[in-house]
Amino acid sequence: MEMKKFLCSKCQKVIEVPYGVPKPEKCPYCGAPAEYIHRIDAGGRGLGPGRGRRCGRHLL
Repeated sequence: MEMKKFLCSKCQKVIEVPYGVPKPEKCPYCGAPAEYIHRIDAGGRGLGPGRGRRCGRHLL
């Protein structure tokens, strides 16, 4: 099963949760609130490169 990786900037521990599970409300190691927890892996399941609004357009 694929896992998402988050880093707690308070205690510097990596938190892994499976896809489909939301970001933790608090760090399981130090109890820091969600503001200190940030995604560190590739993240998101976007449409890939070249799918943005301005793709291929050159605005002057």
